[in-house]
Amino acid sequence: MSDLRVPDILARRLWRVRPERLVLVGLPLAARAAALHAFAQLDMPFAQLTIEPDIITLLLPTAHWQALRSTFAHAREEAPFCVISFDMDLPADLVGFLAAISAALAAAQVPILAVCGYTKDHVIVREQHLAAALAALEELAVAQ
Repeated sequence: MSDLRVPDILARRLWRVRPERLVLVGLPLAARAAALHAFAQLDMPFAQLTIEPDIITLLLPTAHWQALRSTFAHAREEAPFCVISFDMDLPADLVGFLAAISAALAAAQVPILAVCGYTKDHVIVREQHLAAALAALEELAVAQ
């Protein structure tokens, strides 16, 4: 069952589309040191670096990736993506917030990547799906 705070949070419509366009990059584990070094050198308004047992994933602004691309010959990349940020400090014990959002976006046939920060959540969508995503979020908010 979803947290009783979720409808109120959604009804407040505290989301925004970040201005930067992002690229999703997959790197082999052998590129770990170079990725960490490069990532630390960049001043980015929004980015994510994830290290998993079999791949390194970067999510970063396209312009920043273009500056790094030649360093990573074996990179896989997908773009362009947009970030919908939920600009509120969400409580760590909140249950069902992303479930409600992802269900609404799934119903609208919008594929997503979810990124969670310490206090804020973000949904990453392909640029081509941005309008449908925003319409689905608005419909969800109205339904609350």
